Amino acid sequence: MRDRMHERVVAHLNDGCADYQGQNGTLVFQGLTVIIDRNLMQAGPDGMFPSDSVGVSWRKCQLAAAERGGVFTFSGERLVVEQIIADDGHMVTAACMVQP
Repeated sequence: MRDRMHERVVAHLNDGCADYQGQNGTLVFQGLTVIIDRNLMQAGPDGMFPSDSVGVSWRKCQLAAAERGGVFTFSGERLVVEQIIADDGHMVTAACMVQP
């Protein structure tokens, strides 16, 4: 039931598809359905704060993991993975920096 819920959430709230390249530049996944969060809030020592990072979320059954230094290409932007900030076993979210 949870898998169906995540599938429906991603189907309705997705921002489109991205390609993911590993740290070495090898294409790992093409056409990954993603949700992009440009107003990413992150936890810090003094609570939650807005960050310059862009959140990229995807279904874990499509891409099990993303590594620091890996790159999502979305709508002509290169989003470099800084860290995984959420992984509930079904959905994964990475904090990424936009590469100029």
